[in-house]
Amino acid sequence: MALQVQAPGSHARTGAAEPVSRAHDRQTIGNAMHKKTRSSGSRASGGHGIHRTAPLSTPSLAEQDALVALFNAGRLSEGETMARDVIRRYPKAVFGWKALGTVLLAGDRQREALPALQQALELNPRDSECLNSLGKTLQDLVQLDAALDAIEHALRLRPDYGSALINRGNVLVQLGRPDEALVCLDRALALQPDSASAHNDRGHALKALGRLDEALAAYTHAIALKPGFAEAHHNLGSVLRDLGRFEESLAQYGRALDLKPDWPLAKSQYAHCLKRLSFTQDRPEIRARLVQALRESWCRPHEIMVTCVSCIGLNPRIGSALARLGYGETLAAADLFGAAGLVRLADEPLLMSLLEACPIADADLERLLTQIRRALLEAVTLSAAVHRFDAAAQRLLAALARQCHLNDYAWAETSAETAHIEALHGALSLVQHQGAPIAEPYLLALAAYRPLLTLPQPAALLDRDWSEPVRAVVIEQVCEPLQEADDRRTMPRLTTMADPVSTQVRAQYEEHPYPRWTRAGIVTPAPTIAAYIRLQFPKTRLPAPVRQDGNVSILVAGCGTGLHALEVAQRYPEARILAIDLSLTSLAYAQRKTRELGVTNVRYAQADILNLGELDESFDLIESVGVLHHLRDPIAGWKALLAHLHPGGFMSIGLYSELARRAVVRVREQIARDGCQPTASAMRAFRQQLLARRETSDDGHLTQSADFYSLSGCRDLLFHVSEQRFTLPQLADALRELELSLVGFILDQRVMARYAERFPDDPSATNLESWHRFEQEHPQTFAGMYQFWVQKTVTPCS
Repeated sequence: MALQVQAPGSHARTGAAEPVSRAHDRQTIGNAMHKKTRSSGSRASGGHGIHRTAPLSTPSLAEQDALVALFNAGRLSEGETMARDVIRRYPKAVFGWKALGTVLLAGDRQREALPALQQALELNPRDSECLNSLGKTLQDLVQLDAALDAIEHALRLRPDYGSALINRGNVLVQLGRPDEALVCLDRALALQPDSASAHNDRGHALKALGRLDEALAAYTHAIALKPGFAEAHHNLGSVLRDLGRFEESLAQYGRALDLKPDWPLAKSQYAHCLKRLSFTQDRPEIRARLVQALRESWCRPHEIMVTCVSCIGLNPRIGSALARLGYGETLAAADLFGAAGLVRLADEPLLMSLLEACPIADADLERLLTQIRRALLEAVTLSAAVHRFDAAAQRLLAALARQCHLNDYAWAETSAETAHIEALHGALSLVQHQGAPIAEPYLLALAAYRPLLTLPQPAALLDRDWSEPVRAVVIEQVCEPLQEADDRRTMPRLTTMADPVSTQVRAQYEEHPYPRWTRAGIVTPAPTIAAYIRLQFPKTRLPAPVRQDGNVSILVAGCGTGLHALEVAQRYPEARILAIDLSLTSLAYAQRKTRELGVTNVRYAQADILNLGELDESFDLIESVGVLHHLRDPIAGWKALLAHLHPGGFMSIGLYSELARRAVVRVREQIARDGCQPTASAMRAFRQQLLARRETSDDGHLTQSADFYSLSGCRDLLFHVSEQRFTLPQLADALRELELSLVGFILDQRVMARYAERFPDDPSATNLESWHRFEQEHPQTFAGMYQFWVQKTVTPCS
């Protein structure tokens, strides 16, 4: 199993992915509320706005003015209440339905806005503003053909309707027709030359056409017209990122966040831009944003590891200590305390946040922290030094204990440390058995080397009164594992578990559930599977129709500890999701995290993919990333999944590349020759061997993998009990055999751009022969996996 590769900014490959200006939305939907009934009479022939009706069947002008005022003031909740009251009293009045749809759309509640706007149009089918708002709603729901129909209907009624021209241009970009979109947006600009929104949206069309310099100019013009235009700053950041100007891109994403501090998309894109950068000079504003990104989960924490480490290394204490270690010195308890002591690292928010978020994936920083841990243990075992433990020392040791629990205690441990810890474990076991008080430094020292769950009666630790840092450690190492043990006992089982290889794989993940994670990143919800596919693969033409609603069923096959399943659940919040895995320990971890995050649309169960014939369910989407290549027969497993996929349904698959994993294969062969077993002590020792030769070995780059820095990850990377790999010609054969159509690969935008330049005759990037040639030229293209989407062919009998 391997972590799913995230394509940074993949949801922003084309203008379709850029956020349409909410300022333009407000103008679009606001216009719909400004035409109110001013006199009685029959329907007007012009067909614009809300038409005149008899006075007794429509709200008073004062009520209409009051509702419009609430909308203009951004008081949407009050506006919604008033609009619903108007509808209750005047159910046949267009104004109430139109106002309700307008307010709901302004609050990004498109699904609720849709029936209100449809009802308004049933009462007045020739209302151009309402048609335009309906088109915008359908566009947001990625029902693009219907959106285009509604907007073009509005334009037939009112050809010079600038807002509708802008919306039409945006929909055309999303439909992969940027040339037509540009013509439409230029026409809108001829009518409204100073419209910041139109210039911003023109940038989308230019970006989709690959005219990045012109797109940059369009976004810049939009900002000049409206400096506080957060969306335009975001979009300018996007095009600067695509141009490789990451520092400038980061500044624009930062400006967007200054203007809209709670905007999830800007946070996500800021984080993805950050990971392209490292710093040689301290930047307090960057450091503060990194801390915020870690604490608020803007992305998976390991994705910004390199950037975080570069900033942490600028701390003078850390720089000085790393230099000492480089000269072969070691740290002792005496180096910890005093005004310049290393325990002051507890006052470094970025380091502390990183220690608590994910395994530290940097060899030099790991070495330093290993030495600090050893020095703290030495201080604890020296009665004279333990009394010097202040609040900072406690916070630092608690953070190290949390880090070591996250990395499965992967750090090197000397025989002297082992002796101290065994003695400490024995002493604390006796104290715990007696119910006597435990000094916090001793408990933290043990927790930094061994799980507290190994103490007798560990649940009793939860009843003791601890300081906040210690309580956080006790919760992670005692409370949460006990919750998982309960979940493990009650986990449903859907299939038999008889296959011998599956049994071995299960045993591995029972012992080392993978990955041990704390925080998922921001996931932008997609209204439908079709919407997500349009976003990821804008140039792909699908051979079969796609369901346009969000009420779908999804199977995550091989969910591990739940990170992937939870991201799927957040992407499709209305879907019904079944997540299965061989390992009960992994499933229990997933269940706990799901409960912790308040996600309610996922159910977990134990099952073997090879025995899914016993399952009486079918799905619209099946995701199995980093799983099939661990089966005895990956193609048989793939077929078993395919049998549960609806005709026209999709699969997201991840398989190891033979070419990209050559270094892994060499190391696995060495491990087999040496007879190295996947025990904790053996894996710790092997890690140190590989780290020692990382500068000289052809396989040294494996120490740059995030997986290398935890025992569960290292076992998954190098010690896995079963691994098979594929080539692209083999993948092509499998797709033919399984009658699947390739939708596209999930890859970094820069890789996709290089491929497009190399093979311009494959605009959809789905020619596997071309990709095979590309991989031969760039062997690390699929260093994570071949991660791709396919669609099941619809046959006549289907």
